[in-house]
Amino acid sequence: MSKSEKKFILILIVVVAAALAGTLIYKKVTTFNYKDHLDEVIISVDNSDLTLREFGYYIYMIEDTVQDQAHLYDPQNPLRWWNTHFSAGPDSQYVSEYARKSAVNTCLSHEIYYKEALAEGIDLTPEEKEAAEKAASDLCAGMTEIQLERTGLTEDIIYNLRYKQELAAKYARSLAERVDFSVYEDGPEVELSGNGDFFQDVVLPRHQVSINNDLVDNVNMGRVTVNLDQE
Repeated sequence: MSKSEKKFILILIVVVAAALAGTLIYKKVTTFNYKDHLDEVIISVDNSDLTLREFGYYIYMIEDTVQDQAHLYDPQNPLRWWNTHFSAGPDSQYVSEYARKSAVNTCLSHEIYYKEALAEGIDLTPEEKEAAEKAASDLCAGMTEIQLERTGLTEDIIYNLRYKQELAAKYARSLAERVDFSVYEDGPEVELSGNGDFFQDVVLPRHQVSINNDLVDNVNMGRVTVNLDQE
C-alpha cells in the first residue's frame, strides 16, 4: 500500500470518527427529556394555561385506546401499528401523528366546552360530581407507578380534568339538542368532538387558543405511557 493510500485511509477514518462523534453530540443535545418539561405550558385557551403535566391526562387516554388497537394489529410488536402510515391525500399521516392530533383536539374541546358551560351557568349535579370523582379514582388506580411518574399526574389533577371532561360532555349534549347538524356530514357525536368539523369550524374560532407546537411535536405518542420496554 502506497503512502498516499495510507494517508487517504487515515483521513477517511478521522472523518468518519468525527461524523459519528458529531452525531452522538447532536443526539445528546437534542434528546427530549419528557419529565424536564412537565410544567411548561402546552396549550392556552382564553388565557387559561394547561401544562404538559395536565396534558398527560389526554396522552394517557389516547395511548390507552390506540394501544388496544395496536395489540390487535400485532400482539408481539404493537409499535408496528403506531408506525403505520395511512395514505389519504393531504390527510396522510402516521397513527402516532393522528393520535397526537386527537389528544390536542380532545383537550381543546374539553377546555372550551367546560368554559362555555360555566358561562351559561351549567354545572354537574352532586351525583355527577361523585361519579366523576369515582372515575378519576379508578383511572388513577389503573395507572402504573411508571405511568404516573412519566406523566406527573396525581389523583387531584386527574379529578380536576375528569370534572372538566364530564361538564364538557354535559354541555356538548345540550348543544346537540340546540344545533341543526343536518348540514354536516356526520352526526352530533362526531361533529361535537375535538376532531369534528363543527367544533373546528364553528366552536374553536370563538376562542383565543395558543398551542406550543414545539412542545407538542416532541410528544412521542406510543412511547409516553406505553411500549416503554420496547426498542
